[in-house]
Amino acid sequence: MSTPKQIIIDPLSACSLRLELAANGNALGTATGFVVESGGRYYLITNWHAVAGRNPDTNQLLSDTGAVPDELRIVHHLKARLGSWAVFSDPLFDANGSARWLEHPQGRVIDVIAVPLTDHPDVAFYPLDLSLADTNMLPQPGMPVSIIGYPYGLATGVAWPIWKTGHIASDPDLDYDGRPAFLIDATTRGGMSGSPVVLRLSGGYPTRDGSFILAGGVATLFLGVYSGRIHGQAEIGRVWRPLVIQEILARASSA
Repeated sequence: MSTPKQIIIDPLSACSLRLELAANGNALGTATGFVVESGGRYYLITNWHAVAGRNPDTNQLLSDTGAVPDELRIVHHLKARLGSWAVFSDPLFDANGSARWLEHPQGRVIDVIAVPLTDHPDVAFYPLDLSLADTNMLPQPGMPVSIIGYPYGLATGVAWPIWKTGHIASDPDLDYDGRPAFLIDATTRGGMSGSPVVLRLSGGYPTRDGSFILAGGVATLFLGVYSGRIHGQAEIGRVWRPLVIQEILARASSA
């Protein structure tokens, strides 16, 4: 009798979650989010435009129906077994009509938000380690990056995310459009908004102090949150730096 083949899942694949936005019970579209932990609580990180249903720069409605989301459906991991999922629904507004998500101190101009997650006895959270943003690796234009999300809402193996590859398209330390973001060149699709973006290098990598580390394994640098293309016809997308997540969560801890 043959031994069952061992299935290996990248830990970062467990971090991204498929999202569906709905209004009055009707689906509006899909997006991506990922879980982080702060102060003993779990939060879902995604884009402002995904939950608000509006363009963050113009405030115009994104859906042709004229509806804005009032419900967030999250395909969560179940505790019973890795590789099992169920859809859990969370309202986007409380009983007073106030948004449940946490915005950046600058508001919607930073297209990243955090949604406090409700504990559920059947749900397993796999938070992305935010310390990966501190890996001593120097990101440079032209380096390959991975965007871990759900293009068109598609998944593999029921609900595992798809890793799409792009390249850093601007100097990561330079702000794009006066905001804490840089650009990547990638063939992304709808549904990937809110995806984590990482840089992975094996065999060695340059560091910020000008040295070069030779390593036998794979090193990972968390670069930020993808939020879509800067122009509909350009395959150039915006990535918000990890700092904005920390600034949002700092507001939560001080509330």
